Amino acid sequence: LLAMQDEDGSFQYAFAWKYYLSGEIYEPGWVSGMAQGQVMSVMARAYHATGDEKYKVAGDKALEFMLTPISEGGTLTTLEDLDSSLGSYIFIEEYISDPNSFTLNGYMFSLLGLYDWSHYSPVAAEYFENGITTLEKVLPYYDIGGMTCYDLGHLNYDKPPHVNTKYHAVHIKLLHALYSITENEQIRHYEELWKGYVSP
Repeated sequence: LLAMQDEDGSFQYAFAWKYYLSGEIYEPGWVSGMAQGQVMSVMARAYHATGDEKYKVAGDKALEFMLTPISEGGTLTTLEDLDSSLGSYIFIEEYISDPNSFTLNGYMFSLLGLYDWSHYSPVAAEYFENGITTLEKVLPYYDIGGMTCYDLGHLNYDKPPHVNTKYHAVHIKLLHALYSITENEQIRHYEELWKGYVSP
């Protein structure tokens, strides 16, 4: 995994990918905030287990890239594409697109990466708290009544809501994990609400 990290701290995908919302072909070398977050979770555990500084260096570099604005090649944006009044809310994108698509599971995996790395970085701790504030604000946008949508492409693109029952389950599991960390009642509310859509 360390050998896969670029000098700028990114972990780039080595395959092409056609993004369903825009139809754009992402050439090998594309980046994702979700990948950065998952790597930070691994590095946090590796550093905790071994104390080897190489994992700390890699995690710090992964964080720095994650928090680089999309306009500068990174994965950090805001909710401004939803409404100009939401520009103060940060968002970490799984898929870099214009306009932003706001993929929910990728964002929550990114938050878990920030949480794991917050044990070694006050910057990660700050962005985790800010990211939870964003999650509180944006969760209602994913609720389409009886199911959740994968992203907000139905708001920013001329597409119907992307609905997938497997990702609905992933959303619930990720909310459960984030509630166990934060005890945030908004997160708990949506975990229970979304469980209720699929449970007797």
